Amino acid sequence: MRIERIRFRNLNSLAGEWEIDLTHPAYLADGIFAITGPTGAGKSTLLDAVCLALYGRTPRLSRVTKGGNEIMSRHSGDCFAEATFRVGEGRYCSHWSQHRARMRADGELQTPKHELADAETGRVIESGLRGVAVRIETVTGMDFERFTRSMLLAQGGFAAFLQAAPDERAPILEQITGTEIYSRISIRVHERLRAERDRLQALQARMAGIVLLSPEREQADREALAGVREQARGVAERLSRCVREIDWQGGVARLRQELDALAEEALRLREEQAAFQPRRERLQQALRAAELEAPYAGLSAVRRAQADDRTALEAARSELEALRGPLAERGEALRAAQGNGAGARERLEAAAPLLQQVRELDRRLAEHGRAAGEARRRCAGGEARIAEQVHARDAARAAAATARERLARVERRLGEHARDEWLVGALAGVEERCRGLETVEEALRRQGEMRSRAAADLERVEAACGEWQARGDERGRALAAAEEHLEVLRASLERLLDGRLLREHRAEKEGLLRELALVSRIEALEGQRAALREGLPCPLCGATQHPFVRGGTPVRSAAEQRIEALESLIGRGEALEAEIGGQ
Repeated sequence: MRIERIRFRNLNSLAGEWEIDLTHPAYLADGIFAITGPTGAGKSTLLDAVCLALYGRTPRLSRVTKGGNEIMSRHSGDCFAEATFRVGEGRYCSHWSQHRARMRADGELQTPKHELADAETGRVIESGLRGVAVRIETVTGMDFERFTRSMLLAQGGFAAFLQAAPDERAPILEQITGTEIYSRISIRVHERLRAERDRLQALQARMAGIVLLSPEREQADREALAGVREQARGVAERLSRCVREIDWQGGVARLRQELDALAEEALRLREEQAAFQPRRERLQQALRAAELEAPYAGLSAVRRAQADDRTALEAARSELEALRGPLAERGEALRAAQGNGAGARERLEAAAPLLQQVRELDRRLAEHGRAAGEARRRCAGGEARIAEQVHARDAARAAAATARERLARVERRLGEHARDEWLVGALAGVEERCRGLETVEEALRRQGEMRSRAAADLERVEAACGEWQARGDERGRALAAAEEHLEVLRASLERLLDGRLLREHRAEKEGLLRELALVSRIEALEGQRAALREGLPCPLCGATQHPFVRGGTPVRSAAEQRIEALESLIGRGEALEAEIGGQ
């Protein structure tokens, strides 16, 4: 461990801030240096600063707590100690500090603060009084007692050793250097030596009771041992052969069991094959039947279609026979009505029911015509299938001929009623106009529904717009009130700061604090100042001019009052700025 830099403030007689850089070439050139000076100059304070920075305590003060701090310079409001040191794993900076309330010399002591940081990056590694002490011990490998015995010897400890009698120096040296561990090691070594000697004596006693064999007896025992070993090798060889034979017999037995199992499996399979033979024959028949299923299904469909066609043809023939009589009567009545030139329109209107019946007959004829067309298509399909089935070909041809005759009769019937086509066309036009009117009516109904939905949507949008307008008005009023309050806060801040910036007041406060600290240092040096003579150098700073001897000590009360006023002003200003920022 190597201490590289010591920095402290307001410790004992060394008021103010001090720094010692032990890496300076002036310290490194000779490799050794001494701290000298009269009593009370602050030599031990340097060592106290190192201990305080590392462990938060000194050899002269066990602990520095909130209840008491005897190391802080008098008439000062704070103190700190900082040590930068290097160990094998890196550089560290340990900082200890304590201050009084409001940094006033008569303020109440606050809880000390202790931090350990990486000297290269400034990152805080540990904080807290207990945590830093434990971490320092881990990093350096020394607690406070070992540090004050090996790295830093307390004042008066070595003088007591030099002035002590020869028989008293060992305890003092042990107390100074902590060599009690060597005493414990010496005791343990002595106890171990005594135990090992006891073991040696016991072994020697046991050896004394052992009877040694004669050379002849030893030779005989060796020969007997060789014979026993030879017999053991023979027995081992026979045992190996027996084991191999046993394994071979076991393999033969397993093979016989497997052979018997295979024979039983073959017998079982033959029995299952014989039992499955009838099912196999039925399965083959089913497969052959499945191959004929598609042709049989086609044949069945053709037969059903032929039967349907025959039924339809018979029904058409019956209807045609039934329609011939009424149709002839209607034709004669129509020709009579057409032959009468005068009053034709009245007779035509009178014959409207008859025309309605004729149109009904025509509709039924049209249906029969469509039935005939369907029958013709079915017959065409039937002919294709009948070509594959020779035994049904003649029946299909007869059905086709019958259908053709029916179609011819229907066509002749349509030719006979060709004169009524204009009535059919007129009716078709009326029906088309009715369908057009229905389409227009449906379109108007849909438009009405769309207008209703649009009106409902418009009402909802207008209601939402009114709600959002009300919210906007409310937010506008809130924004105006907030802006008015913000202007009031800004005016209050400007009146409070009196045209200056808040940082200027903070800078003035810092300057007054530094001036107050300087006054504290001046007051602490009141005794030395009384001994100053004009033209002679100051023993502390070396200056030959001593203004405070002539002018007296500066007044503290005005500066303290101004600091309190600035603290109050800065607090209110920061509160106003925070409130303005929250707006």
